[in-house]
Amino acid sequence: MKSKLLYCGAAVAALMLSSLFATAQAGPLRAGAAKVEISIPASMFPITDKQKFADVHDPIYARALVLDNGKTKVALIVLEVTQLTFGAELVQAATDELKIPAANLILSGTHNHNSPSLNGGGFGQAPTKLPFFDLVKKSMIEAAHQANANLQPARIGYGTGKAYVNTNRDQKIGDSYKMGYAPEGVSDKTVTVVSVTKPNGEPIAIYANYPVHSVVMFLAKTKDGMTEVTSDLAGWTSNYVEAHFPGSVGLFTMGPAGDQNPLFMAYYNQSGPETHDEGAAGWAILDVLSRRLGEEVVRVTKNIANTQEKVVLWGGQSTVSCPGRKFVPIGGEAAQPAQPAQRGPSNAPMQAVDGDPVNINIGLVMVNDIAVAGAAAELFNDVGQQIKRESIFDRILIPTLLPDDAGYIPSDLAFTLPSQMAARNRLKPGCAAPALADAFKKLETTYLPMYQAATK
Repeated sequence: MKSKLLYCGAAVAALMLSSLFATAQAGPLRAGAAKVEISIPASMFPITDKQKFADVHDPIYARALVLDNGKTKVALIVLEVTQLTFGAELVQAATDELKIPAANLILSGTHNHNSPSLNGGGFGQAPTKLPFFDLVKKSMIEAAHQANANLQPARIGYGTGKAYVNTNRDQKIGDSYKMGYAPEGVSDKTVTVVSVTKPNGEPIAIYANYPVHSVVMFLAKTKDGMTEVTSDLAGWTSNYVEAHFPGSVGLFTMGPAGDQNPLFMAYYNQSGPETHDEGAAGWAILDVLSRRLGEEVVRVTKNIANTQEKVVLWGGQSTVSCPGRKFVPIGGEAAQPAQPAQRGPSNAPMQAVDGDPVNINIGLVMVNDIAVAGAAAELFNDVGQQIKRESIFDRILIPTLLPDDAGYIPSDLAFTLPSQMAARNRLKPGCAAPALADAFKKLETTYLPMYQAATK
């Protein structure tokens, strides 16, 4: 644990704490894990969505890990979908099933673009619930139920490694943007693994975190001129890990990857003039990248030592509010809302003016000194690194894409560079990165004395 325990930094614009002040207690760890397929009936195809889906190439899953120490229960749930819209309903369903407060749940999506959307409606319109939402919710509840029913004595450990399968995707070249190939940009290669095992060391679950979008097959037409549903990089990595540890559940979470794509994609150079669709050959690219990432998760898992069987479990939540902006066409035309990573109407010259605040929800689940610091946003990579640097705890991982995410959260550095996703972002620069780091630290400092008292 870091010796620097308290932080006096920039004030958070709005910080609302909940479920924080109960006394934490240590107890013997029990853990259960499960995965349930999110089945899509053949009658739904073809699905016209952000892509036109012809069929299911490989299953997508809801995966759940439940931890219990006899006094407190927490849950980590991963859904292999793009975004968790109607998040309050999903959270309520999971917490009702497990009978835990929302603060004790980290529910995240893998940001898999090759799954159908949970909602319809265009930008600025009220979302409408699509039939796929009910399929996801049902599978999530069942995964949580099975994981809770599978509770057994367990030990937990933490480890990190490196994998070179991501790259900074946000670079301006001349008057155009090139997505996916900016190796000189900030790009953390850290693979973080939380391993939960039986007392004999046999894995129950492997909860992994890495900053990369799960979009190797995004836009690639692989069947009848259409795309196919796949779990993509996140799911294939989890499948690889599970194959190496039979009977275990692999949960892959997207780290601070707002500006991070896979090193290679089946649909090459999406925004550039020289695009190329590998089509069905893209599955080979996905296989290679998921094997490289999965191999590192497996290697780290095998090398985790000093696991713990007695744990303190705790959860807390807060909301960070930062000044926002909107964009007005120069010349006095009607104001247009800012759209992350997009330009103004017809590329008209635009200027930024004050807009509505941007609220970013965060959650922190603690297992002893392992901090699972979740953010409902697509954090830029160096925003995540700042959170890690300023954390009290060395053992930290940052799952993103929690329910009802706030979109891209660029770093302050990105606002000073020719960054596509910062240039038109609805955030004002100067707030998000320090405010998020400070908000997580406030949660950590609330938990710290409880942990110290429970383990002295």
